Amino acid sequence: MAMIANTTQPQGWMYHLKVIAAFAVCFSLGTLIATAQTNNAPQSAPVASQAMPPDQQPQKQIETLAVVNGQPINRQQIAQECLRRFGADVLETIIKKYLVTVECERSGIKITEGDINNEIVAEAKKLGWSAERWLEVISSDKELTVDQIKNDYVWNKLALRSLVAKQIEVSQEELDEQMEFEFGSKVQVRQIVLDTAEQAQQIVQVARANPGDFERLAKKHSIDPNSASVGGLLPPIRKNSGLPQFEQAAFALAPEQISEPIQIADKFIVLRCERVFPAEELPEDQLMAIHDRLVSEISNAKMGDAAMDLLTNLQQSAKIQNVMNDPQLSVQMPGVAAIVNGVQIPKNHVAEECIVRYGKDMLETEINRSLLSQTLQKNGMQVAQDDINAEISRAAEALGHLDPTGKIDVDRWLKFVTGNDLAKVDFYIEDEVWPTVAVKKLVESSVSVTEEDMQKGFEANYGPRVEVLAIMTNDHRQAQKVWTMAAANPTAEYFGQLAFQYSIEPASKNNYGQVPPIQRHGGRAELEKEAFNLKVGEISKVVQVGEFWVIMYCQGQTEPVVTEFAAVKDEIHRTILEKKMRLAMYEKFQQIREEAQIDNFLAGTSQTGAADIRSARQTDETNR
Repeated sequence: MAMIANTTQPQGWMYHLKVIAAFAVCFSLGTLIATAQTNNAPQSAPVASQAMPPDQQPQKQIETLAVVNGQPINRQQIAQECLRRFGADVLETIIKKYLVTVECERSGIKITEGDINNEIVAEAKKLGWSAERWLEVISSDKELTVDQIKNDYVWNKLALRSLVAKQIEVSQEELDEQMEFEFGSKVQVRQIVLDTAEQAQQIVQVARANPGDFERLAKKHSIDPNSASVGGLLPPIRKNSGLPQFEQAAFALAPEQISEPIQIADKFIVLRCERVFPAEELPEDQLMAIHDRLVSEISNAKMGDAAMDLLTNLQQSAKIQNVMNDPQLSVQMPGVAAIVNGVQIPKNHVAEECIVRYGKDMLETEINRSLLSQTLQKNGMQVAQDDINAEISRAAEALGHLDPTGKIDVDRWLKFVTGNDLAKVDFYIEDEVWPTVAVKKLVESSVSVTEEDMQKGFEANYGPRVEVLAIMTNDHRQAQKVWTMAAANPTAEYFGQLAFQYSIEPASKNNYGQVPPIQRHGGRAELEKEAFNLKVGEISKVVQVGEFWVIMYCQGQTEPVVTEFAAVKDEIHRTILEKKMRLAMYEKFQQIREEAQIDNFLAGTSQTGAADIRSARQTDETNR
């Protein structure tokens, strides 16, 4: 349980993210505006596409989107699958865009191309990028064209901001709170999280009798694994960060003082103050710039909330008939998705918008499904319902979805994995379970667990671990410099200060070098070897881990809790088998992809299968 979130993300991003969430799909609405009516919508309500000028009529689309080993996947198939999964959300987004557009017309708000270009330049400048770079990144991330980014993504933000701008005011109190959050004093504490008030009171008594023992008590008793692994240490706490009760208790402590138990939700927390950081002294010549930045960020954050309220009001006051989700209406008007204030939104428009947004990913899903179906058929295999049920049960058990008696609770797992929307169970089975079972069938006979695997698994999960302080840098010369300083004064306190000053990894920096204990066979062989060779108080050599360099200060080794191999043998076997199975499945699927002939016309890619290449080479050699 992470009690405090101390990331200082600018508030200005909150509005940006809310707008993205509200308008995730692009849609051209000029025709809908032109045909908007205020009367109730009869079945003969105008259809948007009927009034489109010739240059806005939908272009002829390619019908075959991909060919997989000679088997075609057509546009209608992808449109249907996209509609099943995303149609409701896309339609809602289209309706929102339409309502905002009408409101802009009513309010006399016009967003010009110049406004859009200026906004792009401003957004790029925040990141130190050119406008071209910003467009390129957003285009790649959202899979949108530049025109779509400008006319919808940026337009939406500007339209909403213009509609709610007059409502926004920033008070002096809000400015003061944000100033205190960013530049005010901070306090760093260790915490012990417990289940009951009685446990917390007992810990308070033991800790106050020996305050220096708090770190050991946190490791032994705290039920929050993230902070327990570093002796309960939390990153520095700021005021106005969102947990006033926790902040008040932390800031009331002097260094080495231990708090009374604090109840947060259903947990009880005991704190020990480690250090207090004074407020920053800000240069006079920067105060105006800081003031302007904070006003802008707070305004943008409030605009996000106001924009959501505006959308809600527009939707509540509009007359909306969702034809697509009404079985009776969808039969009467099969080509209509919805009617909004008298204007029909065609279903094929929604389908095409689904393809614009989700088509590439959906097509990849269908390509993979086709590849697996072909491979299963080639090997005389098939996925049965019992296989599907077994995989769902395995996943539920693996992630701890058990009832009070210890029995696998499949219903609870399905609610969890679908976000409590059981209508999406079919999608979960089709897109996640079926492919998993298919690949597993293809490899399960080749996967086994050896005695060496079992021994390594026991050492990794139940063997001793090395407790270290660590400093990570991305520059070898810098690492050598830090190592020299640490070696000249090899104490834990000084090493922690160096970690706070030089480590580029946030956890080790904020926690003065404290990191989770290092285990054997964790995938970092050189680092593990060096750690397990250290004695208490020794400093490691500079160890390269990928593109980083790490220095460690050894604080000792943990005592294994489990020493009997037989007691955990079955659990280790199950865990290792699962890991090896997953690796074999990944490698098998990569092989299937590489061997296939795939023409993806939507993405504009073509792949000649490795098997075809080998065959062509053999034919060529024979002809020679």
